[in-house]
Amino acid sequence: MSDGKQYKPVGGVVAAELYSVRGLASPAQMAAGGGTAVEIADAGSSYTETFSLEEGRVRVEHLLVLRADAARAEAWFDESFIAACAEGVAARITLASGETLVAGWSPRFGFEQALRLRSLALRSGAEAVDEPHAELTLFSCDTARAAAADVAADSM
Repeated sequence: MSDGKQYKPVGGVVAAELYSVRGLASPAQMAAGGGTAVEIADAGSSYTETFSLEEGRVRVEHLLVLRADAARAEAWFDESFIAACAEGVAARITLASGETLVAGWSPRFGFEQALRLRSLALRSGAEAVDEPHAELTLFSCDTARAAAADVAADSM
């Protein structure tokens, strides 16, 4: 039964900026506007952290999925962008909740466990109402959650 309240859940990624980890010494160098801004679609981008136990050790998997309209994602298919993502990137991610996180860096491992390319797909859509889009999926594993951007910057 409806109680008359209307709300919109707040979830997803609204902005992302990627930084090649080559030459980065600390998250403080990841100033807003200093990386490669990724123009993402209004919906379909997400960030997930999954905790698991392997051989008695806690493992945290970080999965960043960025979705963009096909026309706006053309730069993602550039060889140098793909190479940077394969080598490793850190991401400054702004969530719809307003929180800003740094993924691809941890206090224990620094940038050693950076986000790396898992896949890059160009999708036509399955239905006539689906818009063509690209999905960039980046992945990393370490032992901690992503840090809030202000905490990460102060950590080193």
